[in-house]
Amino acid sequence: MKIKKFPGILIISILALLIIGIVYYVTLPPINPCSGEFWTFFFMVLIIIGAAFLLTRFLWGKITIIDRRIKFPPFIKVLLGIAALALACILLFSLISSQLFRAKTYSEMIDLREGDFAEEIPLTEYVTDIALMDSESAKIIGARTLGTLSDLVSQYTVSESYTQIAMQGVPYKVAPLEYASFFKWFQNNSSGIPGYVKVDPVNFEAEFIRLEEYITISPSAYLNSDLMRALRFAAPLDIFGSVYFEIDDNGHPYWIASVMKPYAGWFGAYDVSGVLVMDACTGETVRYALGEIPAWIDIVYNGNLICQKYDWYGMLKNGYFNSILAQTGCTVTTDDFGYKIIGDDVYVYTGVTSVSNDEANIGFIMVNSRTGEYTYYAVPGAEEYSAMAAAQGSVQQYRYTASFPSLINVDGEATYIMVLKDANGIVKMYSMVNVTNYNIVVTSETQTEVFQKYKSRLAAAGMEDKTDPDSIVEESIVVEEILYIPMDGSTTAYIRSAAGDVYKIAFDEALLLVNPGDELTVTYTAKNDITVLRSFEK
Repeated sequence: MKIKKFPGILIISILALLIIGIVYYVTLPPINPCSGEFWTFFFMVLIIIGAAFLLTRFLWGKITIIDRRIKFPPFIKVLLGIAALALACILLFSLISSQLFRAKTYSEMIDLREGDFAEEIPLTEYVTDIALMDSESAKIIGARTLGTLSDLVSQYTVSESYTQIAMQGVPYKVAPLEYASFFKWFQNNSSGIPGYVKVDPVNFEAEFIRLEEYITISPSAYLNSDLMRALRFAAPLDIFGSVYFEIDDNGHPYWIASVMKPYAGWFGAYDVSGVLVMDACTGETVRYALGEIPAWIDIVYNGNLICQKYDWYGMLKNGYFNSILAQTGCTVTTDDFGYKIIGDDVYVYTGVTSVSNDEANIGFIMVNSRTGEYTYYAVPGAEEYSAMAAAQGSVQQYRYTASFPSLINVDGEATYIMVLKDANGIVKMYSMVNVTNYNIVVTSETQTEVFQKYKSRLAAAGMEDKTDPDSIVEESIVVEEILYIPMDGSTTAYIRSAAGDVYKIAFDEALLLVNPGDELTVTYTAKNDITVLRSFEK
């Protein structure tokens, strides 16, 4: 009799294992008890095992009903006991990991350094090299670029997830192509995805980069080529945070996955513990610990995590009960964040406001998105959305929409600069708003003109140039040649000295009186291949 039962038991066991395998393949939980996804999978496995056991008992005819209730066999009671014990442990560990008991741990997740905005943020002498394009505009331009490629447009789309990167000190937004549908993947997966779109957010231009070796790992792919499935099989124990598409300095594509772990108990204060870098073309992975991450990688800590960690600090630094009762000294980040390129690094910046007053900032934080280093700048003034509203209000007759602003340093003054777009997402104007006095608002159709108008408004308002005098260089040059080049609707003057140095400055009528051979006294804050002048005098 037992031999006859064996085939049925074997089939049910195989089916149960198959179902467990399918559930794992679809849900992809980390095999890590510090992950909530792991415990969800664990309970599903218990349910599948229990259902399989009951089915075999049913086939044996050993399930009985007593007093209209199912009498559970001992094995099921053991499973229920395991489930109850696991649930009790989860609830206990979650409570122990919570802010109620670990407020100090949460508040110490960041090391906040206080900086001097006027001295530490590079002076902006020329605004035509500032990245002002937001992701929505990048999507429009990127889609247009793909539309010009007849061999690709029917098979692929551009991903809507653009990554802000700094490539050799130049800002770009990059996004890979994706398969347009399951059937397009089925048709093209043997070769892969031919490239990615690289958008220049300064000049509002985009280009398609066609790769020699195609991208095979993608979030739009299926089966083992699916991005999250490839990452999970490469690192079954890791808890993944954000995953971004980036390119190295040679233009080769990679997926950058932040690896997370809890720092407060088992389930609290998740933060980055390292990164897993996957070659988007080959699927090969390399793991880096914090402090060893290559400089070409830009986004390890994403903006949401950066803001969350500051909020833990701002709300819990004086204790948990203070954060919900008196809220003395409690601060939080504003509703959004932007990116700023300094050197070869991408920084996330956002305003900081009192928890009881979200209409104004008390300062800013600027955070290196690769290293996670926080700097706080005490610059009270308008929060970002108030500045956007002020810019929109100055040209309200056009009903333009302001992009999230970039933060720059103009003569030591913290300043918002942003674009104003029409209903079709086309940039129509530029606007600059003073942070500390957002009644100082200027708009113009060109970047050069809006910068000139803003500096004039600062002077008219009697706002002192806060630039460190020791950083300003003054020297005499002999003019060899002057060129006037139209740029962005305005004119830029390029001055070549007899020594071979090149200087540039926005057009000034006084330049018409300067001739080759004349001696000029020029001032600037930093000398580069092409030096931006602050002023000149004949």
